[in-house]
Amino acid sequence: MTDLLDDPEGLTEAGRRDLRRVLTWLYREAGPLLPRPSFFFGGFCQQLRAIGIPIDRASLHVRQLHPQFAARTLLWHSDAGGAVEQDRLHGVTNNPLFLRSPVKPIYEGGPALRRRLTGPEAELDYPILEDLAAEGYCDYTIRPVRYSGTHPMAISFATKDPAGFSAAALALLDALLTPFGGLLELAETKRTTRLLLDTYLGPQAGRQVLQGDIRRGQGRRIDAVVWMSDLRNFTELSNRLPLDRVIALLDGYFDAMCGPVREHDGEILKFIGDSVLAVFPTPTGQLGCPYASGRALQAAEQAIERLEAFNETILDQGLPRLRAGIAIHSGEVMYGNVGAADRLDFTVIGPAVNLVARLGPLARDLEPPIVLSAAVAGCLDRPLRRLGAFALKGFEEIQEAYALAVPAAQAAE
Repeated sequence: MTDLLDDPEGLTEAGRRDLRRVLTWLYREAGPLLPRPSFFFGGFCQQLRAIGIPIDRASLHVRQLHPQFAARTLLWHSDAGGAVEQDRLHGVTNNPLFLRSPVKPIYEGGPALRRRLTGPEAELDYPILEDLAAEGYCDYTIRPVRYSGTHPMAISFATKDPAGFSAAALALLDALLTPFGGLLELAETKRTTRLLLDTYLGPQAGRQVLQGDIRRGQGRRIDAVVWMSDLRNFTELSNRLPLDRVIALLDGYFDAMCGPVREHDGEILKFIGDSVLAVFPTPTGQLGCPYASGRALQAAEQAIERLEAFNETILDQGLPRLRAGIAIHSGEVMYGNVGAADRLDFTVIGPAVNLVARLGPLARDLEPPIVLSAAVAGCLDRPLRRLGAFALKGFEEIQEAYALAVPAAQAAE
């Protein structure tokens, strides 16, 4: 902290005291807020107001490594207290609003920008400045927040004080943005790590890895309902269609399957070619199996419905209808790390996983194409029909399989 006070250009002795006050907050009190960037940013803005910088509005523009979003904006108003977050989709940098915003030159490595919004010195050369002037703001500045990354973040401040931002206030802001950016980078790095683990492993598996379950063979035995979907005739489709069409079809199919799994408390563990492997952990207690089995079946029914809805969008393009089968079984699995010494996979293994994979082909001619093991069928309070007893590869015992009962109207046909 003392290094920042050795030669703070443009600061008076009072400014040095204010700098020390905010630095003390950043390094000693703001730590618990770092996991919540909106709280951290809002608290920082409140600290700036407390030392007399007349901030009425502030925005923070952060790039992020996310499969859906390229960046996000945090917006704070003094009369609202807290900051709100808004994600920005990939491609936002091609949006006309971004191209005509003062964030663009900052993102491109440009210097800080300052604009008076009222009076003879007013310069409203960006649309956002016209909007702010209409709302009663008098002064505006946007400044880079530089840290170890190659691309800066952008932070803006606006005030309704007719006197605007003094030179001393701007100097104090610049002195504080370096430590603020360092802490923000730390928070963003942790956030990105959690996000990428959630994206590639799933929330539960990602949490276990972050908690230290990173050794081969390390894991735990859990009771779970195992759920696997399989896309029919995918090999024929991939050989016949252009690669970009195949990828688009796969993405639509995965969206249809995975959304209901997440919505019903399941966790997607992996994609195996065109198959989706998911688990629904079974809560302890007498009602654990009916609960998890019911959630898994509801997810399967909704997944088939969403796949049919997706089919309606692609049939108009001359593309073939996609058809998937879903198998559901319950049992004990090992939930943890397997693989080579230096290349691990966090997954589930065990006879229950093998059985659900063997049951999958039985769903081929079902309507809806959902096959259930005897273990799952015994936990469900739903009308079911017995498909029969089957000798499945790798299993010595004959395995019974069930499907949803055929609706009366369908049976009459």
